[in-house]
Amino acid sequence: MKTIPFALDGQEYHLLFNGAALFDVYDQFGDQGSVLDPIKGNSRDAFDSICWYLEELAAQGELLRRHMGLDKGPMPSAGMFMTRLSPADVLRARGAVQAAISSGFGREEEQPRE
Repeated sequence: MKTIPFALDGQEYHLLFNGAALFDVYDQFGDQGSVLDPIKGNSRDAFDSICWYLEELAAQGELLRRHMGLDKGPMPSAGMFMTRLSPADVLRARGAVQAAISSGFGREEEQPRE
């Protein structure tokens, strides 16, 4: 599994879209349409959804790191992201969430040996 780095105010978070995150998204937003639909647009709802995704994906990334035996990092909340994201950070956050979701749905394939 691959995590996507997202840095904010000197702290790096590791965003991971895994099976647990997928079903949490379904529980939060429903299973109709794309999992990206909630973060589309420039509404307050889209902003709230971006922050929710950041919390969820950062938590999944942190849990993976801990399972790998790495030192514990922070488990940020959506509220923390809502407070600390600047307008420019919101665009970066949306891109990082999209990249994590794309990576989660992607397949890591071994390169054929020559």
